[in-house]
Amino acid sequence: MRVRFRAWVVEGELGRGGMGVVYAAVHRESGERRALKVVHAPAGAEEEMARFSREVRLCMALSHPHVVRVEGVERVGPEDGASPAGTEPCCLVLELCDGGSLADRVGRDGPLPVRQALELFDGVLAGLGHVHQEHGVVHRDIKPHNILLSLGSDGRITAKLADFGLAKAYDSAGLSGLTRTGVVMGTPAFMPRAQLINYKYATPEVDVWSAAASLYYVLTGTTPRDLPPGWDPWLAVAGCPVVPAGKRRAGLPPGLCEVLDHALSDEPDGGFRTAGALRAALDGS
Repeated sequence: MRVRFRAWVVEGELGRGGMGVVYAAVHRESGERRALKVVHAPAGAEEEMARFSREVRLCMALSHPHVVRVEGVERVGPEDGASPAGTEPCCLVLELCDGGSLADRVGRDGPLPVRQALELFDGVLAGLGHVHQEHGVVHRDIKPHNILLSLGSDGRITAKLADFGLAKAYDSAGLSGLTRTGVVMGTPAFMPRAQLINYKYATPEVDVWSAAASLYYVLTGTTPRDLPPGWDPWLAVAGCPVVPAGKRRAGLPPGLCEVLDHALSDEPDGGFRTAGALRAALDGS
């Protein structure tokens, strides 16, 4: 089935996830390019969709150069042909970052040069600290797949955090099919042990750990913990130690390795409490 919208001309699919499908599109009247995330829900889930739309509007208040903008929520009618039969979707209008994700970049080109990686994560941590301090929102699922790249008119590449608050809004609205309590949100490969143990009360520190884990991946091409084939990834989070960064990639600056190893500690007194503290430590490494 060809995907179409009344107000938008679809250029192509950008990706798929647990919530729905993301498309690149051009507005028919203004000519502006945006990303459209079509979020599906079971037929008859009007109350849940209304709750989700309200929570998404809270995400629209998150404004920072290194956070992907959520610009609006639109309902998708059956005449739009953008959803399977028996669903009642809505469409999130998002800032378009057409440089792909950091996961895409590493998968294509391998680990990034140290200087480039640190420049990108300086922005990521600035955006993360802003949202934590000004809005009190915890992402809970920071990973290279959720860090998108945008090419500016000056040719400069900017890294931006995507999906801030959206996954939580989707689950909280009851659209994921999961209960609203007792859900471990996040991706095991980039999750601190503290988030697994105390998943109901995730604090900003878990995002800082995940941001450090994402930087570790971008620099080394591997996840901080070994995830053996056939293992339950949650058991790996609970029991496997983080491999020191210097053992993953020879030649990393010793000061940088020291900061990463401290940031990825699972000890109660380890790690960095704020994005600003990690940002300052990386700047001094």
